Amino acid sequence: MWHEEQLFIGGELRDARNGSTFENINPATEELLGVSADANGEDFDNAIAAARSAFDAGQWSTDLDFRLHCLDQLHQALVNHVEELTEITIAEVGATRMACSTIQVVEPLKFLPFYMDLARNYDWRTDLGAAETLGGECVRWYEKEPVGVLAAITPWNVPNQINLAKIVPALAAGCTVILKPAPDTPWTGLALGRIIAEHTDIPDGVVNVVTASDPASGAYLTGDPRVDMISFTGSTATGKKVMEAASANVTKVFLELGGKSALIALDDVDDFGMVAATAAFGMATVSGQGCALSTRILLPESRYEEGIEAIASMMATVPPGDPTDAATMMGPLINARQRDRVESYVQSAIDDGARIVCGGARPDHLEKGFYY
Repeated sequence: MWHEEQLFIGGELRDARNGSTFENINPATEELLGVSADANGEDFDNAIAAARSAFDAGQWSTDLDFRLHCLDQLHQALVNHVEELTEITIAEVGATRMACSTIQVVEPLKFLPFYMDLARNYDWRTDLGAAETLGGECVRWYEKEPVGVLAAITPWNVPNQINLAKIVPALAAGCTVILKPAPDTPWTGLALGRIIAEHTDIPDGVVNVVTASDPASGAYLTGDPRVDMISFTGSTATGKKVMEAASANVTKVFLELGGKSALIALDDVDDFGMVAATAAFGMATVSGQGCALSTRILLPESRYEEGIEAIASMMATVPPGDPTDAATMMGPLINARQRDRVESYVQSAIDDGARIVCGGARPDHLEKGFYY
């Protein structure tokens, strides 16, 4: 699968200005997949300038019919490339083929017709009628307009979904965007840029995709006054830094930060089958790497052992495995750092008196890959 992905800036697929690249590693095999362009400050500056110019001087922000035409082209192109996107997502995310048929690839493509329909039928201008004020008549109305240049900074757990969830509504509204994918999953974002370049009439600079090996490179976007809004999904610690940087220019921010959703079973539950199935699904979907997954379960004390037994039995049916196999429900963690982090949490729990009822160690049958 070896190949090299380029940046997408100002309508051009190109290498980083200094020629740098960084490696993309398959989390299931630890093999080198290929490389991605490694942007520096000059590349980010070029991307911001392109997005700013496209918004201020182009037709994108004012021509709804043209936007809908371009987004329909993008939707058809993504549908036509669903197999390629699936293979890229399996390779760089470690997502299972099963997950790619739903949350990881196929379902996110539905964002395009959803937001196209919303934009087509949206009430962009509302007439509030006339009224007397200060001795004269006032004609009142309000209009909704695109905010301007959006910087979208996305994580690695469900990259296609979050990339599209950020940029599609922004594009439908008339914004221009700079997408910065996570360093662990650059290809899903860069493939999106390549498909836009090759299969749509989206004008130069409306969409820009910039990847970098340094996770802190998002600071080039968050502190630039030419960016009107920042949409960030990631950790709470990084979200605080985004807010701090944005505050210098009073830039609008939209933050979706870290969490750990809890599943609560009440003492009148008929049986724990659904609780166990929901927990297993949450673990398997993205190998537990998601803030909205039910990876934390609160059980009633009176039925604690019953619940533990049901959950352990269900979890035993979803062992980690090769994500390319259509029968696999759970793949690897994204990298060695995350695997070691999870392993340290398990050890910490054991040290505090926890008992292991299922798993709790690296799988013996998988010699390579960041499995746990």
